[in-house]
Amino acid sequence: MSALVVLLVVTIAVYSNEARKEIYFLCGNFSQGVSEASVLKQLSTVNLSQFKVVDTASGRRIELKSTINFGLYKCIIEIDSNGMVKGAGIE
Repeated sequence: MSALVVLLVVTIAVYSNEARKEIYFLCGNFSQGVSEASVLKQLSTVNLSQFKVVDTASGRRIELKSTINFGLYKCIIEIDSNGMVKGAGIE
């Protein structure tokens, strides 16, 4: 039974790390001036994460996070009113 628990913990740790890497890798692609369409196209490829788009007073905000690692790592992408990235970073 203990071997099963160890295997479960190791599996969760591996998937959690892969989700973290997915978020960090994608977030690094979103520099100022990238189009929102490009961001959404890249985010449509995620396997271990989810994203949501929220309208704000100055444009849109896209939040990328993973439930596998309990949302511990989150990429926030700010989109201006012209549909271009203002900035992106990990919170």
